[in-house]
Amino acid sequence: MHRLHFPENSEPTDELVQEAIEYNESRKDKYKKLMSYYLGDHTSILDRQKAESLLSDNKVVVNHAKYITDINVGYLLGSPAEYQASDEVDITQLEEQFRKQHISDTDHELAKMAGIYGHSYEYIYTEGNDVKSKEIRPTQAIIVYDDSFEERKLFGVVYKKGGRNTFEKIMVLTKSQIIDFADAQGKIKRGEEQEHFFSEVPLVEFRNNAELQGDFEQIISLIDAINVLQSDRVNDKEQLVNSILAFYGFGITDELMKDVRDHRVLASLPKDGRAEYLTKVLSESQVQILKDSLEDDLHKISMTPNLNDEKFTSNASGVSIRYKLLAFEQQIKNKERYFEKALLDRFEIYNNYLVASVAMPKIEKYDVDVVFKRMLPQNDYEISQMINQLRSLISNETLAGQLSFVRNAREEIEQARSEEIERFNMEALNFGTDEPSE
Repeated sequence: MHRLHFPENSEPTDELVQEAIEYNESRKDKYKKLMSYYLGDHTSILDRQKAESLLSDNKVVVNHAKYITDINVGYLLGSPAEYQASDEVDITQLEEQFRKQHISDTDHELAKMAGIYGHSYEYIYTEGNDVKSKEIRPTQAIIVYDDSFEERKLFGVVYKKGGRNTFEKIMVLTKSQIIDFADAQGKIKRGEEQEHFFSEVPLVEFRNNAELQGDFEQIISLIDAINVLQSDRVNDKEQLVNSILAFYGFGITDELMKDVRDHRVLASLPKDGRAEYLTKVLSESQVQILKDSLEDDLHKISMTPNLNDEKFTSNASGVSIRYKLLAFEQQIKNKERYFEKALLDRFEIYNNYLVASVAMPKIEKYDVDVVFKRMLPQNDYEISQMINQLRSLISNETLAGQLSFVRNAREEIEQARSEEIERFNMEALNFGTDEPSE
């Protein structure tokens, strides 16, 4: 999938906005399928019809799609992302804006939508004196980029459809304006314009990867195969229970059939007569081998570990677990790069508005680091020993950020300093009031 590009310096006209919306609508079927799989609506198995109506037709959904996306999001953002800057750069006002709206919840939703659809959008707006963010699904938004090497944002479109060819709302976002493009009849027509002070297009794209693919998009066929296999296993078991009872060498009366059905008894058989069930021989071991093979391929291609595997249940060290998660870690690192870029774009847009509204100093986004913490078992005692050895070589904020129980390294250091000063003052006060010895 590719981004939509228009020539440099293109302005949003009725024609270009319509082209952008039509381009986005052409991907609706793909988006719908991906969300359906995440929600467990796997139509490949749920819509399957057996040729013989009397055969068992169980439809089992094993929702690997949701498992894969949730594991990826949890590993990336199980601990909220933090922002770090040097002592000369004060980001307190920005962090306060983030805390007021619990921005970590928005981040989690943005990452989940990106994991499902391949990308997601964040709309930034103002409410009173505050700046706020809202996640937008790619089914209702698109950013248009220019055709330069830098792929600069030209404008963003956020819309909501009404009837078949009408719209309830079309909001076009440029670097300086918010423009209404839906007239009273729901048609695309440039209308009211409103100025904003973000100095950038207040729509941010969160990419899952360079190809804009969801976490499970490449393995849908494997998910379908596992669903079919598990469904047919249940069908075979059910048909085994309902097997046909065949009689050889004699006939059976209604009374005898009633005894078989009600009392599970079959008496007075002729000397050469016999009865047995007609069953299909099931090779459960062969079916299990096939299932294991499919699941191995599924986890390998998605680079998502199977945490139910016994190799993850042993009491392994943190380093050992990281080796087992090497491919997964590489994938998350790739997602992290795109997520960090989007978070810094958000940071810049927030800062631009605060500079214009409350005279906050301008902060360049390259002066800020976004720190992600992995959701892995950690030996904090070993890490504390490492911190002591590196204390004179690495900043205290970076070292404190390595501990799993520290949520905000900068706040923790400031609190520790405050407590140290208070302790020093108390000791000085006690020393000054000591009675001299005789």
